Amino acid sequence: MDRSRPARLTSPEHSPVDRTHPARRHTVRIVQRRTPSRAAMLSLVLAMSAAAVAFAAWRWWQPAPIDLVYQRTINDVELNWKCEAGHYFTASGQVADRPCAMCDQPAFPITFYECTQHGTTEVAVRFEAGPDGVPRRSQFRLKGSWFPATDPVPCPHCNVPMVRKPTDPLDAISRGKKKKSG
Repeated sequence: MDRSRPARLTSPEHSPVDRTHPARRHTVRIVQRRTPSRAAMLSLVLAMSAAAVAFAAWRWWQPAPIDLVYQRTINDVELNWKCEAGHYFTASGQVADRPCAMCDQPAFPITFYECTQHGTTEVAVRFEAGPDGVPRRSQFRLKGSWFPATDPVPCPHCNVPMVRKPTDPLDAISRGKKKKSG
């Protein structure tokens, strides 16, 4: 380099290192599309047919799906109980009588039956395990006397058969959360 002449400086934006080169242009060659041969098409159709036959055979020999139906028993449900002394409480159902937590007397699940003329009546229930092991109602008690659950529940006033009153599931919750006054 000759130092007698001043060197020419270029600005950094025009520096040859930072300069980007224009993209190269390639020529695009258009090729005619070739159709697959007959042998290739036949192979593809046979493979798809074999897959469909294998799937159909697999579905044919599969066992039918089993729809499991969950059946609740009295052990799965909270029932209203009443003891001989008149104490009410809520506890899970069971086949045998339950001792009252307050007085240790036998307690029975209760349900309500309705007479069209005289209104609602409280009925005690006893359960027993059936031949298949499922608990079933065995006896009802109305005003002190037990009778078979196969008989209709008579009204204590007019002796007309009563109808079971549907219960509200929120009844047990609201009964347990009574506010104390005082």
